[in-house]
Amino acid sequence: MNEATARTPVLVGVGQVRQRADDPMKAEEPLLLMAAAAERAAEDAGCGDLRRAVQSIRVPRGLWDYANPGAWLGERFGANRPETELAVISGTTVLKLVSEAAAAIQTGRQDVVLVVGGEAEHSKRRAKAAGFTPPRTVQEGPAPDRGLPVMPSFKGHPDADSGLTNPTQCFGLFEVAMRHARGESVEAHRARIASLWARFARVAATNPHAWVQTAPTAEEIASATGGNRIVSSPYHKYMVANMVVDQAAAVFLCSVQKARELGISEERWVFPWVHAEAEVGKAVSHRHSLDEEPVLRRVGQQVLDRARLAADELGPIDLYSCFPAAVQLAMKELGLPDDCTPTQTGGLTFSGGPFNSYVLHAIARTTEALRKDGSRPALVSGVGGFMSRHAMTIFGREPLAGGFERHDLDEEVAALPGRDYAADHQGPVTIESYVVPHDRQGPERAVLAVRTPGGARSWARSRDPELLAALVAEEHCGRQAKVGEDRELRLAG
Repeated sequence: MNEATARTPVLVGVGQVRQRADDPMKAEEPLLLMAAAAERAAEDAGCGDLRRAVQSIRVPRGLWDYANPGAWLGERFGANRPETELAVISGTTVLKLVSEAAAAIQTGRQDVVLVVGGEAEHSKRRAKAAGFTPPRTVQEGPAPDRGLPVMPSFKGHPDADSGLTNPTQCFGLFEVAMRHARGESVEAHRARIASLWARFARVAATNPHAWVQTAPTAEEIASATGGNRIVSSPYHKYMVANMVVDQAAAVFLCSVQKARELGISEERWVFPWVHAEAEVGKAVSHRHSLDEEPVLRRVGQQVLDRARLAADELGPIDLYSCFPAAVQLAMKELGLPDDCTPTQTGGLTFSGGPFNSYVLHAIARTTEALRKDGSRPALVSGVGGFMSRHAMTIFGREPLAGGFERHDLDEEVAALPGRDYAADHQGPVTIESYVVPHDRQGPERAVLAVRTPGGARSWARSRDPELLAALVAEEHCGRQAKVGEDRELRLAG
């Protein structure tokens, strides 16, 4: 066993909350859910004093409007003016916060850090549907010590101009490209990803904190019946993240020295080993390929290499599961088998995807799994934006020889090849991939990624009902077409 030093960072407590209130006006607001999750995390560590000892409270931004939730929590817990952070919206934010906390502990800047997040979107929407506004705490006082960076503008962004308006559409584009690369039929592909998601649903059924525990079958997930309508072909509702939940989660990290001072049993300890993250740095319009993700591959390679592991030596795995495409790309780039079930929670569809804080639930469940069987280390991943940022962290029951490592690979991956983008191309093209957004009445439109004769990428669209129906039912990648001045696509011949 590797020996832990006094400054070795260790995760000592995890807590999760799921709220299903009969009366949405009596439901607790997100701040109270976060407080409850933190209290459970302290109880999990067997140390109520963690709340008062906390020196930094880091919160991923939510769907709520709190100005500084960390300050409110610190005051509630009787902590001595902890540093506060309200972090940027991204599926990688939680891993970034946890890894930065581990680094701050290892270098001696802090001893106890709380990372906590939560939402009450389900009860809020039910209350509003009934004509009520649910009560929320209004904060006054100082801004967070570490605040939100300026969010980039998407005005004039080529992806937005193409008609890709939300993640469901963008990930659907990756999904169709992967289907074509595998040589699958539309039917075989739908059955395969439904089988993958059914395995996730079965995990959620065993997770006491999961939002959906009914474990729909692959056949039910693949069938566009009842409430499982097509959202954006190739995805049905049971294949997309569900952020309309009331959930919160929290994790406490501290130094080994502090854990010993507080009397926290080593049976509770789980060690962060290696973290790596990277910004893709290229719009979808400029990605070299839509069926692979070399930045994700490099992030995975880095954490495995630094942990001196092969992928098949991992134990618990939780891959960020906003959509099947995200999981499949990670499985492919990590070299995991097609029949694996890389989730500890049941995923963002079934376990629940509380906006910016899902990964806290993944870490909590992974911690519990490692405590039961720590013979193999664990991996947790996060994905931000339109597959625009990737993060992975490996955890183990013993400390990593040499201590915790944190790697930012932005500069390295910036050199990866991209693809020329021809925004105004007219004339012959080859269809590369496409997605068909639906409303409740059926297909609305199509967004198509196309290649010019010179190999550049461009975008096309269609509202032709016959073509939309054909795109949903049949494979069209690789087919020849033409793009007119109006950006409308017409099949050749």
